Amino acid sequence: MTHVDSVQLEGGLRGVVGTIALVETDAIYVEAWIPEGTAVRCGDAWQANDTEGFAEVRKIHEQTKTVTSGILADAANSQHAVWKESNLTEEDFPGLGGWRSDYSIAVLPILPEGKTVAVVALLYPKGSLPPKQQLERMRGDLTVSVSHILTGADAVCDGVSQDNEEIFAAQRTKVIEILIADGLFSEKAAREETNAFYTLGISPLYFAQQNPVQVSKHLTAYIGAKTAAMTTLADMEASALQTADFSDMTFHFIGKKEAVFFCLDDSQELESMFFRLNQYVDATEEGMATSVMFFKSRKALMHGRALVLCSVTRSNYIKKNVNRDDVPDIWSIAPASFLRSKSRAGKLRYDQVLKEAHGKLHSHSVVRQRAPGHVMMLVFPNEAPRDGLLQLFRVLDYLGLSCSQLYAETFANGMVTYNVYLGLVDQSMPEEKVQRNLISLTRRMTTLAVLPRASYDLAAPSLGPRAKLYFGCAQMFTYYFMPNQSEDFVALRRFLVETKQDVSVDRLDRLGRTMHKNAVNIQRFNRVIESFQSLAWAVYDDFLATRKPGSNPTTALVINEALMSRIKKEVVDPVDQVILQCCLLFNTAVLKTNFFHREKAATSFRLEPSLFIASEYPEVPYAIFMVVGSSFQGFHIRFRDIARGGIRMIKSPNMSYHKNQQSQFEETYNLAYTQQLKNKDIPEGGSKGTILLNPDAKYQTARAADDAFKMYIDSLFDLILANDQVVDFLGKDEILFFGPDEGTAGDVVVWAALHAKKRGFKYWKAVTTGKPNTMGGIPHDRYGMTTRSVHQQVLGVLRSQNRKEEEVTKVQTGGPDGDLGSNEILISKDKTIAIVDGSGVLCDPEGLNREELIRLAKARSMVCNFNAKLLSKKGYLVEIGEKDRKLPNGDIVDGLAFRNEYHLRGDIHADLFVPCGGRPESVNINNVHKMFDKDGTSRFKYICEGANLFITNDARRVLEDHGVILMKDATCNKGGVTSSSLEVLAALAMSDDQHNDLMCVKKDGAVPAFYQEYVTEVQKIIEENARLEFEACWRERVLGKQKYMTEITDLVSKKINSINDTLQQSNFMRENDHMKRLILEKALPNLLLKEVTMDKIVERVPDAYLLAICGAYFAAHYVYKYGLDASEACIIEFMQEFVKIAP
Repeated sequence: MTHVDSVQLEGGLRGVVGTIALVETDAIYVEAWIPEGTAVRCGDAWQANDTEGFAEVRKIHEQTKTVTSGILADAANSQHAVWKESNLTEEDFPGLGGWRSDYSIAVLPILPEGKTVAVVALLYPKGSLPPKQQLERMRGDLTVSVSHILTGADAVCDGVSQDNEEIFAAQRTKVIEILIADGLFSEKAAREETNAFYTLGISPLYFAQQNPVQVSKHLTAYIGAKTAAMTTLADMEASALQTADFSDMTFHFIGKKEAVFFCLDDSQELESMFFRLNQYVDATEEGMATSVMFFKSRKALMHGRALVLCSVTRSNYIKKNVNRDDVPDIWSIAPASFLRSKSRAGKLRYDQVLKEAHGKLHSHSVVRQRAPGHVMMLVFPNEAPRDGLLQLFRVLDYLGLSCSQLYAETFANGMVTYNVYLGLVDQSMPEEKVQRNLISLTRRMTTLAVLPRASYDLAAPSLGPRAKLYFGCAQMFTYYFMPNQSEDFVALRRFLVETKQDVSVDRLDRLGRTMHKNAVNIQRFNRVIESFQSLAWAVYDDFLATRKPGSNPTTALVINEALMSRIKKEVVDPVDQVILQCCLLFNTAVLKTNFFHREKAATSFRLEPSLFIASEYPEVPYAIFMVVGSSFQGFHIRFRDIARGGIRMIKSPNMSYHKNQQSQFEETYNLAYTQQLKNKDIPEGGSKGTILLNPDAKYQTARAADDAFKMYIDSLFDLILANDQVVDFLGKDEILFFGPDEGTAGDVVVWAALHAKKRGFKYWKAVTTGKPNTMGGIPHDRYGMTTRSVHQQVLGVLRSQNRKEEEVTKVQTGGPDGDLGSNEILISKDKTIAIVDGSGVLCDPEGLNREELIRLAKARSMVCNFNAKLLSKKGYLVEIGEKDRKLPNGDIVDGLAFRNEYHLRGDIHADLFVPCGGRPESVNINNVHKMFDKDGTSRFKYICEGANLFITNDARRVLEDHGVILMKDATCNKGGVTSSSLEVLAALAMSDDQHNDLMCVKKDGAVPAFYQEYVTEVQKIIEENARLEFEACWRERVLGKQKYMTEITDLVSKKINSINDTLQQSNFMRENDHMKRLILEKALPNLLLKEVTMDKIVERVPDAYLLAICGAYFAAHYVYKYGLDASEACIIEFMQEFVKIAP
């Protein structure tokens, strides 16, 4: 042996280092170094008992080019074993730092033919070095092993010699010994089967990752299954073998931290094996990594079929708490098993690709040529597709591609990689087709990554990934918008409307929607697609023909009548018929979609609501977006072109997904519609977005919610930014504005603004509200913006009843830890007797200590932290975790149920009830009777509804029928949206530099003078608008034309919105720049006009937004001044207020 092949040497060293680590149990770190002249460099082979602890050391070694002195270089140059009991230096072993004194080291040179080809360093705890004779004997054994490898290896795969018999001779011998000792097989069978297994041509990486005990367990399962399979197949005719069912011939070994799955190379067996493998991977403990290695033997095991082997390893990440926004570093995000198994070149390759994929919300792929085929690395940013490996092999089979090796890795930052070694089933495939199929493979895997839940349950083999994606999206549309054509239902509803039974109409509509959705669930929809595949393909082709980039936009909003007739003719069942017809309606309603976008995070659709929104809804929205993701589904509804509202995250703990799914669209619609009524006196109309996370437990986490939010936002940007992969049937630009809501406050809204900037959105500074003050945000909670409008309604009600606030008793939901709850405590002067929050119930009929409440509110601390010593004898604090708690009145309660229904308890009475928190419909038609005493008297005289949708419309009417003065949410809590609107206006009106100087609080906490003055002006505008609205509504109540205050507030809102719409649509306003400037002089904040100037505001703010400012201001102040029934003359009089200020 005169020449040493470096690749063979590295492969051999992996095997021997692994064996040493197994035998030398006292050695805590083993590593090979390669001589280069008189220096040594770090090799690829290493093992550590504590990989996490030594990861940083190994990283330093791989970054160190060479070591020229110290014990490592001494051993290489002297050709003798060298050791040190103590006093290690940085040159002896780089990277140990201050822990050098804790270790002893031995370095053994490997000397085939008298030449040092490597040295192996063994690190021991101080004082634990083996005897010198043992070290010399170990050095000799290493030399013999490496000599055999270097002289006997004949093939190389990925840097490791494929001659497993030579490389892993010691391991193979140990495996045979274990099998014989176990006594399950004869000595002859143990030797023959083990030798055969090691010579099948399985990748050496499998053996390098296993110790003899593990391999022996795998072999036990392998030999037993092989024997059973051979017995079964021995009796079959040769012709029958071609169609034999091999699905029962998978076998596996499963342990807590590792598992191995074997099968024959047969499609049915692979399906069965991947099913079991996925179950094992899915059951991995949260926070653990999984590494999957797939190998196919080069030699056939039986009847021409190769052996397929999948190894799964569970291990800890090197660092568990990783900031996913940081640029990936393979040494920080990888699991221990990955760092041990990959070569230095391999780790560098992964590190580079992960850095390329960083920040992307869609999958990323890199293809490199590597004889005899190609290697493709796929990176998924958050998680792999469901059943990803199985889906991958189905795609490969369809494209005529094969896979000899595959490595699937998870990383601590959420990324997942598939590294796939590709070949051809038919070697004669033209190169041009090979390249096309590689591109197709990438696109199909990208599509699989965004498939929704419904698509995976679609058992139609003829449908590819993109078709399944389409039907998954169509299923969501059908579930929510399939027309209800029941004649009985329509007739009953018409009767109730004509007889003005509004409460019954609401209940009938809710019942109808619920029953309707139960009839068209995922299972029913998929069964229809599977049963009528020819029609299904025709529906899908209709979508492709009209919505694919390059199709003719003139076909928008025109349904395929010929296909509609064919469905009626071929489908008998009326529900099945309507399901397929609704898919056609879906095709027609799509104005924009990123469905054909090659790099999408989720699939989004801009829909035309007028085609499918039923008459049961009070108003047809301006726009509906439907977003379909792999881990969520979402809606975004807005009622005007310029509109804004929050994005709500909906989680489903405790089996509540079905209920949340049923109500998602209605909740989104109702919230947006409430916002539309609430936003009457600001330029933005109402909008709302909701994101419903998948029901699985892994999606109920904060991390999953953040991922879903980002994919949702990114897919919406696909539709509002210019994109040649999106067909535009709308024909005009759209601007979307978002705000925080339940589950989406904080960092994600900051991300959304910065992401908008990254994607080139012109109005990125204004796209989200709820940003920190360092980005120009005006925090509602810090300045009590929402509470200011709520409290103005409280003061208005008390003023109308000649009541002093200090004498009024109050019950409040939403505690001192929240925005509304804390500020209600700080602003109010009443006698609060009870507060309910997430921690429990705090009550004192004699009045809660206000100083203590203020302390909690300023600290944003829950009621569970109230000083109970300050309660009277009648007072109590009940936390949600308490069981069988006795109250002062003798009642026995459980904390959670007590908290949830506290506002319905019959013994709770107060003048005022202010809901500042709680779920929608907490008071509804089914429980509103609990708000009254037995004699029908309401337990609360006045209710100001701070929390959105806390009380349903029908329940509000019942309360007012019993004499309650009730101010509904759309009137009460508009302060927050007003503040956000003026925050957006400043961002639109200012240049980037101006905005940074005037509206952004500095990192050192310095607040610009303009910012503080602007906040003060915003607070005054909120209080003035709230006061004006209350006075307008109360005047209408005094007139007596309307019975319900809740209806009056709606009528005021609708009147304002109607006038606003008329103004914005009129040429008088749209084309009269002088008139717009006259209104803007009054509508815009004085401080903004003074600092930015009218000319710059008009130049920078979008025309549609300026028009909306004018319309909203004129309409609101006109109605507030003249009421609902003003004559035409009032308009002329009101116009004079603007004409007077003309220059």
